[in-house]
Parts: sequence; structure tokens; C-alpha cells
Amino acid sequence: MIERYRDLVVIYENDVAYVISCDSLGAIGNKENDVLKVDEEIVGRTTVKVALSEVLCVGAKPLVISDTLSVEMNPTGQKILKGIKNELEENGLLDVVFTGSTEENFPTSMTGIGITVIAKANIGDLKIKKVKAGMHVSLLGYPRVGSEVLGAKDVLNLSDYIKISNSNKIVEAIPVGSKGVKYEIGILEKISGLKVEANFPQYLDVLKSGGPSTCCLVVHSEEDTASIKGLTDKPLTYVGVLV
Repeated sequence: MIERYRDLVVIYENDVAYVISCDSLGAIGNKENDVLKVDEEIVGRTTVKVALSEVLCVGAKPLVISDTLSVEMNPTGQKILKGIKNELEENGLLDVVFTGSTEENFPTSMTGIGITVIAKANIGDLKIKKVKAGMHVSLLGYPRVGSEVLGAKDVLNLSDYIKISNSNKIVEAIPVGSKGVKYEIGILEKISGLKVEANFPQYLDVLKSGGPSTCCLVVHSEEDTASIKGLTDKPLTYVGVLV
């Protein structure tokens, strides 16, 4: 059976599930027409983090990464790939197999990149379809986008998402994308069949883009709040309860 779940595709085969995620980035880099100028290694790191965060949040382990780079291999592609591979190595993801492509037919003046991740999990270990009424919904990290991501201390990194994936206290986790916290709350309500009785703090902009997965909604039992708060050094903010 093949199922679309949030932004993921899940393929079920006997007692195993294969989970597919993807992410793209454009106009960010060091090329002439890039809007936000950043080092190419950061481009690689942030884009692969987003795609990996999606599969990690459902408890799957990455097997394959496909990098489709709309730039030449030398020098831009090599720098992006260095960022991707360093991000994986620094976080202990050493067994991932790579495939990919670059643009060698025409010169490019703007950076573009696509990442696809294929991951695997035992069906019983998936963090999906297990939320219940009475569980709390919290935000781990804080939404940041664009240049404010650089140097921010309250945004999630890949090591945080690995901890989320490995935590048995987190029942479901949803990385916040470009449509913001409120949109992801709506997705949680849709997939769970429940409603979130929201209690957003005034300082939290629930419509703001989460940029490159800088924060994540986590569903958990009330009694596990302290444990989850100690999971990372990023802020944990209560945003509501499922009813």
C-alpha cells in the first residue's frame, strides 16, 4: 500500500515502511542572481536537514539521498555536496547512499537544489496515527527564516531532529514549514481527527515561516513535558491540547 501522509509518501511492505521526503531551495547562495547571499556549504546543510527532518520525525532511518543540483559541479556543486556530507557525518549518519545530478549544459546565475530522502522503519515504530485526546502539543525551537536563521540559538539542528526521532516520549512530530505553526496545527487536526484547543503565547507569530525546519510541533503526554524539555537546549513552548 502507498499512502500520502502530510508531506511524505509512505510505502508499506509487510512489516516495513519506506518513507520518502523532499525539499527544494532556490535563490540562496553565492551566484550573481541569488537573493540571499550565503556560503554554498550552508545551502547543502540546511536543505538536507529539512528533508531529513521529515523522515526522522516519523521515526524512519535514512537510506538514500538524491541531490539534484541546478548548478555546475565545479565549484558550486562540490561545495554544496561538501555541506551535505559534512552534515551527515557530524551527526553519525554514515551509511546513507548518494545519487544525484548537476547542470553541465548551460551556465547558471542562480542557485537551485532539490533533495529527496528515502528512509525505512518498522511499521510499529512509526510516529504516526498515535495521538489521543488529552495529549499536549508543544513547539520545540522557534520559527526563523532567511538571514535571521544564521547564528540563531533557538532553531533546531539535525542533531535535535535525531533526538526527536529516538524519543519514545514524542508520539508525533511535525516540522514547521513555510506556512507556519498555525497551518501545521491544522494538518495535525486533519490527520488525527481531533481539534487543538490552542493557547498561543503572544510573542509567537503562528503565521511566520519556519524556514529550514527551524522548529517542530511535538505531541506528548502532559507528564512527559519535563523529559521533552530536557531533550535539547532549544526552547519548548506549550501551544495547546488535543480535544
